[in-house]
Amino acid sequence: MADYAERFQEEIKQLGEWVQQGKIKYRENVVEGFENVPEAFLGLFSGANLGKQLVKVAE
Repeated sequence: MADYAERFQEEIKQLGEWVQQGKIKYRENVVEGFENVPEAFLGLFSGANLGKQLVKVAE
């Protein structure tokens, strides 16, 4: 990636378009509530999450 650092903005634009078009899909696991942070963190080590691990603490 460092070899193409000067093309970073171009890359971000293209990846964003692909996500919007559904060509790139991603997964995220959302745990609700600050009190569940320890559970969410430990889930990272047990394989309980898929993709990105998020903790929602407010609306």
